[in-house]
Amino acid sequence: MHPSLPIDIGLWDFSVHYYARPGVSPLCLRLQDEHGVNVNVLLWALWLGYRGIRLEPVQLAQALRMTHSWDQHYVLPLRQLRRRMKVEFDVTDASIEAVRTQIKQAELLAEKYLQQILETQISISVARTQGTVDALIAGNLWLYLQPLGVSKASVEELLVLLD
Repeated sequence: MHPSLPIDIGLWDFSVHYYARPGVSPLCLRLQDEHGVNVNVLLWALWLGYRGIRLEPVQLAQALRMTHSWDQHYVLPLRQLRRRMKVEFDVTDASIEAVRTQIKQAELLAEKYLQQILETQISISVARTQGTVDALIAGNLWLYLQPLGVSKASVEELLVLLD
């Protein structure tokens, strides 16, 4: 991943930038749906590597504990409601789509808060480490994704999309 952003960029701005890159969003959503990947945690792991921070298992476990409740009680129910409405109602109905748009905005705000939790947690507890940005990003991703059953090929596909 070539540095095209300031090294001190915040997690949310970093996430918006990389999530919008071609192919990243569909791959992230596939990993979310097929493996239970928390896309916010995935983007956090990328951001840490970009900032020169190696994610350690203890910090990952702590972050997952910190974000689990918020994710389960707020982010996921909003996402499920939005998706259920898409299936149950005709997506060409402008009134229903207006409601779904508002739910999506609430979901994004809940995700932004989740990222604030992650950003605050790591900025307090971790210092920059040695290693290339690419190696740190790959290592951070693998640390998070391997236990979820994500294949090395999918991780490599994500890394290519981010480069």
